[in-house]
Amino acid sequence: MNSASNNFPHHLAELRERMQHPTDYEKAVHYFLEEFAGDQEFVRASEVDSRPHLVEVLGRVASKAIGRTVELEGVLVSNLRAHQFIHGNAQADGRIVLFFYFQEADTGMMMLILGVRGEGDVARFHLRGGLTDPQKN
Repeated sequence: MNSASNNFPHHLAELRERMQHPTDYEKAVHYFLEEFAGDQEFVRASEVDSRPHLVEVLGRVASKAIGRTVELEGVLVSNLRAHQFIHGNAQADGRIVLFFYFQEADTGMMMLILGVRGEGDVARFHLRGGLTDPQKN
């Protein structure tokens, strides 16, 4: 558990494969929570980043899941640059938002969780054209 940093290429490949399942996104969610979420080395290896386009898309996905327009609050976007893997968290309407995004696959997942033991929604998303690097704009 929480061992993603022991072998990033292996664990990211496994996460990406589970995320590609046509209907069962929960496989990816559980894997992310088990292998990445509590891994302090994973967190330390990631740099805080600014991805306004991603945050905008996540806000739209969260709004659609909740059924009305909501704003993301306390957004933290982190970038594991060497592996082109972006991840983070936020809050929306009192819910926890966890997300990750594979840049080379232009595919990500967002988990919207009611609370520590509450049920949640999971959505897979794509960004048309991928993410631009704000440092290069």
